[in-house]
Formats: sequence, structure tokens, C-alpha cells
Amino acid sequence: MTKKYRVVQWATGVVGSASLKGIIRHPQLELIGVKVYSDAKDGLDAGEIIGADKTGITATQDIDEIMALEPDCVIYCPLPWHLGEMCRLLEAGIHVVTPCPYWFPFVQNPSTAKALEAACKQGGVNMHASGCNPGGIAERFPLTFTGWCNRIDRITMTECGDCRTYSSEGVMRDLMNLGKTPEEAANSRLKEMLAKSWNEPIDMIAAGLGSEVISYEAKHDFILANQPIETAIGTIEKDTIALNHYRHIGTTREGTEIVQEQIWYVDDIEQTRLQSKMDIPRSSGWRIKIEGDVNLIVDVDFPEGLSQDERVAQGLSTTGFHLVNAVPLVCEAADPGIKTYLDLPMITGRMGTHATPR
Repeated sequence: MTKKYRVVQWATGVVGSASLKGIIRHPQLELIGVKVYSDAKDGLDAGEIIGADKTGITATQDIDEIMALEPDCVIYCPLPWHLGEMCRLLEAGIHVVTPCPYWFPFVQNPSTAKALEAACKQGGVNMHASGCNPGGIAERFPLTFTGWCNRIDRITMTECGDCRTYSSEGVMRDLMNLGKTPEEAANSRLKEMLAKSWNEPIDMIAAGLGSEVISYEAKHDFILANQPIETAIGTIEKDTIALNHYRHIGTTREGTEIVQEQIWYVDDIEQTRLQSKMDIPRSSGWRIKIEGDVNLIVDVDFPEGLSQDERVAQGLSTTGFHLVNAVPLVCEAADPGIKTYLDLPMITGRMGTHATPR
């Protein structure tokens, strides 16, 4: 008989709400608790939070109440995240799956990796960071396609996003720099953290190729708005950043370049509201490009008929659902510790509990 895992959803923002929906529908998971941060959500049924039928599970702001439930796993989605909370869960014998760092922290954050590994060992459990990008496009999918190649000169992962309907102010303004002045972006307290976050997938790809990164480079370009632009988080004012372009580049010992590129903006592909134009490869979506003895371009996108709101919603759902689908594999993995994609079997969707004998 297929085992069911008792799961808590921790935080119900845009990603947490998607994973909450996924937990409720997953045939191997049982929702037993929801941790929320706002008074408005405290005491609500989990189903009410996501506009679904009532589940009988009541949300709480009390961490001790969550710990007392003794779940098998917590899907941990707060922004900002707290290493101390993650370690507390792990030390208590609770597996943690999260879209927050740390996807491959061993090079960029060795002290954090050591703390998480120690907490995992103490609790006899695992921690896994998953998601969409990072968490899929940035490392899992490119590594999959390198299996078709022999000599690899460059791997580039590009994310393009019209972000006008993205509703997370923290992500839009703090992480994407949209609506900031150039001076504010240059002095961002998150600059070093972002570089480490994008270098983690670069390190993971290098490790998956049997190599290591010997040099890193970061490039940051942007274009300002030529007029006020209305978005889901309010107005992006004229002369503030309306297109943010990040590139983080790692070069391996063998000379392979691994590039993480993000193009986030608040306009359509024509860019008429911007002070200048950039050659954007696609309006929204992801592109994986591998150059070497085999040259590949793999585009990942949603159907053209979707509205921008629907595209954003589906993009966020990919992160939430990826977290949910990872839970059984993380709970079953041997040797407690941080589990990356290099340690786990293939993560797939789950529609039933049938297992074919083989």
C-alpha cells in the first residue's frame, strides 16, 4: 500500500497558495495544518484561503501549534525565509521542501549548508529546495538535455517576464528592482544574496557535469520608464527601472560557460513605455540554450491563448506544484541531509497510487 505523508503548508502567498492547492489534490499527501502570517487569514479554513471547498483544516499564526502537529513534511514558503526556522523544523524530525534557497548551497553558502546538514542529521530528515527558476529551468532541465551532448561550450538559461500582473511587491521591487532608481538598485542590500542565489544553480550544473566553477561574473543592465506604468503592485514611475536585466556567469575548469539570465520588465514586447529597447528573445517564458558539438534551443512556454494574468498564475503554479510533487521523494530519500536534484529520482506529477510491478 502506498504511504501517505502528513504535510503542513507554511505561508500562503502566491506560491504557497499554489502548493496548498497541490497538497489537497495530491493522492499521497494529507494536509494537516497551515501556517499563515496575517490576522485576516488566521482561523480561516485552508480551502477558504485558496477559494476552494472547506477542508476542516484551520490556519494558524502559532508556530508551536504547527510543531505540535508532528507533520512528516513542511512545505516552507515565506518571504523572507529564516534559516533558524528551517533548522528548527529539521531538528524536530520534519522534512522541509522549500522554494527558498538553498538549491545547492555548498559552494556559495558553506556555513549555511553546514547548519542545515547538521539539523538534518539531528532530526534524521531531509531538506530540498525546488521550484521553477531556480529549481527547474535553472538546473534540472538543462542538465537533462546535456545527456544529448558530448562537448559543451556554453549553457544559457534565459527567463523573460512581462511582470505587470505579478502581485508580489517584495519580489517586484526588492528582487527585480522594478520601480527603483538606478542608485537604489546599485546600493541594494540584496545584491550579494542574489548573486549567490543565481550562482547556486550554476554550481549545481557544474557538479552535474563532473566539474567545478573557477570564476564568476555578474552583469546588471536596466532600462528606465519613459512614462508612469500601472502594474499589480502600483505605479512604476517615470525614470525608474522598468526593465531589469541580470546575467550571472560561471566558467568551469574545462572552460564551459554557464549563464543564468533574467529579463524582467513591465511592458509588452514592443517596449513603447521604455526609454530604449532591448532585443528580447520572447515576451515571456524560458529558453535553454546549449552550445557545443550539439547545439540545442529548448523553449518552455504556456499556450498563446492565455491572458497575461493566466500566464503569471500558471508560472507561479509550476513552482508550487513542483514542491508538492517532490515531497514523497524527499521523505523517502536515504541518508539524512540536503537533497538536490543530483540526489533524488525524477520528480513527476502524481495522479494516482498505482505502482506497476517491475
